[in-house]
Parts: sequence; structure tokens; C-alpha cells
Amino acid sequence: MLTYYKDKARVVIFRIVIGVIMDNYIENIILKFFNDDCSSIELEELLDFILIEENYAIFKDYVNINHFATMTLNKFDKSSLINELETRIKKEKRTTKIKSYKQFLLVAALFICVFGLSYLADFNKINADSKNIILTTSSGQKVILDADEIQLKKLDGIVETKSNTLVYNKDENLESFVKNTIDVPYGKRFKLNLSDGTLVYLNSGSSLTYPVSFIDGIDREVFLSGEAFFDVSSDSLNTFKVTSTGSFVEVYGTKFNFKDYQEDNFSEVILTEGSLGIKNTISNSETFVLRPGDKAKVNYAGEGVEIKEVNTMLYTSWIDGRIIFRDENINNMITKLERIYDVVIINNNDKLNNEYINATILTETESIENVLDYLEEIYNLNYKIINNKIIIN
Repeated sequence: MLTYYKDKARVVIFRIVIGVIMDNYIENIILKFFNDDCSSIELEELLDFILIEENYAIFKDYVNINHFATMTLNKFDKSSLINELETRIKKEKRTTKIKSYKQFLLVAALFICVFGLSYLADFNKINADSKNIILTTSSGQKVILDADEIQLKKLDGIVETKSNTLVYNKDENLESFVKNTIDVPYGKRFKLNLSDGTLVYLNSGSSLTYPVSFIDGIDREVFLSGEAFFDVSSDSLNTFKVTSTGSFVEVYGTKFNFKDYQEDNFSEVILTEGSLGIKNTISNSETFVLRPGDKAKVNYAGEGVEIKEVNTMLYTSWIDGRIIFRDENINNMITKLERIYDVVIINNNDKLNNEYINATILTETESIENVLDYLEEIYNLNYKIINNKIIIN
């Protein structure tokens, strides 16, 4: 508490010396920044503040006058400061996501019994800033999956590799579940062949926990955070189940897209083939059965499940490297572009909020600059790129 009051006194001195009255909220964020105590929202607001040249000059004077010991502008120029803020923002968001996931794991009694609390503690050590696809084994080892050569000997189960894909084979001698977790960062995708033949396409910013080998007589169950397309191998005796933060689906053999990003506060399931049941586990709703062409939305602030017919191609084409936008709200489009290209986009153009975008993006061949150039031409927006941050004006 003593340090805090000293800092507040420095704020008063700062105001008198440079003759500038800053917003109290921004001052508090700066203090918290140097104490390494900012939330991701506060970090983003500080970043927006210093991107304005006049504000950065105020920020420099503030640091020089207050003589912060933890960081001085002799160490950080503007570019380095922006990089530092962006790194902390990503780390804070990732940490929040992992904490939410840990809460789910803590209530999964069977999982805890098999692997123990040591696994949960180690899971939280995943490098928050990693740009690589990381697999965490049951023992806590971490293996980079998009390296030139995957270290197969470190992986659990009977596994082989193909192009950007892990392939698991059934282990007849396995009597209890051994589970691994794959984390796919923004800007990348990955494929997984489970031991029953089920194919899973993992989209950017996704995490999947799964058994390295399913066991006959026990339901095939995986946990998803993010987005994945499942092509489930048919098995009338062993139900396939996907669980997320607030949704649950079960199938016997089908194809469907499942999306549940933590920041969205809802989940979506789009069924392309077969049938499945979906349930809102937060409100403990009844199970709703979907038909091909149905989209089910589970809003975690509400109850039940919303179902309507859609063009499934709009939701599943990402597995082929195509993102299709049809009458898409600009802010929804921005969220998707951030995940696809691993960038931060700030929309300062209020007029765009009323725009609905139609576009098709070939993610394998078109860069984020290509996409922005298209939007600039068609929708008359202006943008600038600062490091990994895109400002739309």
C-alpha cells in the first residue's frame, strides 16, 4: 500500500511539472503496467493511448519524471514498448483461457484420478507466447508439432506422422485412458487422426484434449476449446462425444463443425452429415437432435439451444483453406481475421459498423495485406500496420 501512495504522489508532481492533466483511468493503467498488474483490456487501452504521437510524448515525460525503476525509456523506445504491450496482451488472454480450461478439468473426476493433480499444474506451464503447435503429453512433456522433425519417441501411444497430421493407431493392450492435449496458435491449423479413424481438423486458436487410444466399451470422448471439424468414424457400440465449456454433443458416425472460443461466450455446431444430439450444459437443457444443414447455437447467457437451417459451406470451407463471408458484420469479420492471421485489428471507423461484407479469402495464398487492400478498394476503408497491429480509420 505504501508504494501505491508514493506512486499517486508522483502523479501529482507529474501534473504540475508538465502542465498536462491526464485521465485518471490512464494514469492508473500506467502505474499498473509498471507493476505488471494490468488486465488484457487495460493493456489494449494503454497501447491505443501511446499509438497517438502526442500521448506517447506525455508518456515519456511521465516515465522520466517518475523515475520508474522497473523500466525506463533508455531501455524501451516506442517500437519496443508497442512490442512489449502486444506480448503482454497475448499472454494475459492466453492465461485467462487456460485458467477457464483448468476449471473444467478440475471437475472431470475420471481425468483427475488417472493423471493426478500434477498434470493440471503442468498444463498451465504451456508457453503463452508460443507461435508453435504444441502437444502436451500425459507426463507433461511438450513437443513442437510444426517442427521440421517431430520427436515421435516423446509422444504417448502408437503414432505416426503425415503432412501436418498426427495419426494414432489403436493400442489393444491399453486398459486405461492416456490423454494428450494439442494447442494450435492463431495463424495455424492442424489435423489429427484419432485411434478409431476419426479425423479432426483443428482451426487457429484451438485446443483439443483426447485419448491416444480409445477403449472398447467406453464412450469416445474429447474436450474442445476453439474450433474443429469432426469426421467421426462410425461405431454403433461406442458413442463419440465432444465436450466444451458449456456444450455437449454425442454422435455415432457423422460430420460436423464445432466452434466454442472462450471469448465468444457461445458455441455453434453445424451438421453436414448424419445426426447428433446437442445439449446446453450450463442451463442443463434437454438434448436437441440436429439434421444435416442445421446450425445449433448455445448462448451461455441464455437457456436451451437455437436451431436454424444454414448453408453449411459458409461454416466449413475453412478446412480447405477458404473463408467465405456472406453479409458478415465487420466486427465479426475482424474477429475471424485476427484468428486466421494472428494479428490485432482495431476498428476506429464507426461508419463500418453498419457495413456487411461479402468476400471469399484463400488463406493459403492471400496475406492479411491482400485482404485489407480488397476491403480498402471495395468498402473505402483506410488502414495502417504497426508491427502486428492493424489500425482501421
